[in-house]
Amino acid sequence: MSAITSDHTLVLVSGANQGLGYETVKKLAAEQANYHILLGSRSFERGKQAASGITHLAQGTSVEPIELDMDSDDSIAKAAKYVSEKYGRLDVLFNNAGISNVQGATTRENFNRVLATNVTGYACTTEAFIPLLRKAEIPRLVFMSSGLGSITCILDPKWPFYGLGDALENKPYIVSKTADNMLGALYAVQLGKEGFKVNMIDPGFRATNLNGYASMAGNPSDGAIQACKLITDTDKNGLHATFTSMDMTYPW
Repeated sequence: MSAITSDHTLVLVSGANQGLGYETVKKLAAEQANYHILLGSRSFERGKQAASGITHLAQGTSVEPIELDMDSDDSIAKAAKYVSEKYGRLDVLFNNAGISNVQGATTRENFNRVLATNVTGYACTTEAFIPLLRKAEIPRLVFMSSGLGSITCILDPKWPFYGLGDALENKPYIVSKTADNMLGALYAVQLGKEGFKVNMIDPGFRATNLNGYASMAGNPSDGAIQACKLITDTDKNGLHATFTSMDMTYPW
């Protein structure tokens, strides 16, 4: 790994050993010069394996696995300490890791587990890395949301996914994404005053482990397009406090 300099953009993507996080790292690695991408994974070994599979790198760009379990305060603290001691800053944090449900769990257990990872995990990780993001010239904070998190869409009978929340097993995930939008909005207000760019994205319905690789879902690589657009946006007047997909701006 070549030395990381001030010219490099440092990006951390959580839950990036598979799914849309992995697709995001792959796209960044192939297209962005002088990026150093921290591939966050609950399991370091899985992260290491995923990172080794990314061989198409733009000039000066590298990928490094880092252990990051968003359900563990200790893991989050260790990751933040590692980045602080080795690099001294972070330019972009993409809160991507997430789960949809827990098989065999009770309703209470399912809600608690999904919200703990998808919402509390995002909050704890963000808080741990804010000091490092503050050292970036244009800090960017991106939250993986979903069109399912839009209350306006959920209540619209004409929406293609209207009624999806009728199934009890879908409710925890949908609620978590609405909560993520509020969490992101709160950080947008707080950190926007300091020059941060904070945005929420919908990747679209993509075939990943999250949905059992649904046959009707789209190409997972397309799910990384909007995330990468926001991760790489260094315009001080660029998007901030938005909820977007590659095709549209979502109503809250």
